Amino acid sequence: MVKLMPNVMGKRLSIAFAAAICACATIQVASAQTALFSYNDGVGTPNVGTYHPGDSFTFAIDIAFTPGGSVANLAGYSYWFEQSNPSAPFYFAITNRDLSGSQFTFAQSSSITYPQNLTPSNSKDLGATTQSGSGVGAGTYLVANITVSISPSAAFGDYFIENVTSGGKTAFITDDQGHTFPIPQATYEIDVVPEPSTWLAAILTASSLVFFALRRRKA
Repeated sequence: MVKLMPNVMGKRLSIAFAAAICACATIQVASAQTALFSYNDGVGTPNVGTYHPGDSFTFAIDIAFTPGGSVANLAGYSYWFEQSNPSAPFYFAITNRDLSGSQFTFAQSSSITYPQNLTPSNSKDLGATTQSGSGVGAGTYLVANITVSISPSAAFGDYFIENVTSGGKTAFITDDQGHTFPIPQATYEIDVVPEPSTWLAAILTASSLVFFALRRRKA
């Protein structure tokens, strides 16, 4: 009979114990719920847009949901938007929320009015639930189409708007039993650039100055 030495037996027990821990961790991860926002403006990079001062743009919000933990299904959600660089002036406002095509059409704020200024966050809950209050299973669902206006006085540069993830306006989902779970941060980037005519005028002005400077030198 072959006998295992104590150190070998201890090593095998350690490996078996580690494998059991990994298996438990895998089960826990697999059972964890997720709820993730994604944005798509339909042009180029889905969550990045290039606009001019005074423009208005629209992007779709989708939510990817997986049940788990205490959250059995997705019956609705609440969310607000904020400008994430509050040190800059507040140039953005939500001017419409379109629920057409979504399964979640019972608005949390039925009396919402526009514009909802991002100073730094909008004031009203933009979320909704299903009309019946019953939850849906795993999947990716349309939340809404959000329209945002840019102030004509907006300075050129990069800005970011995102769902609020702290304080009393934290975004979250709920199931039809009242269990909730926070929605992580998702960001939409706005690049504000000059109108093409502005660039052309600047180029023509610079060209004219160079031309007259050369004429003076020749004279």
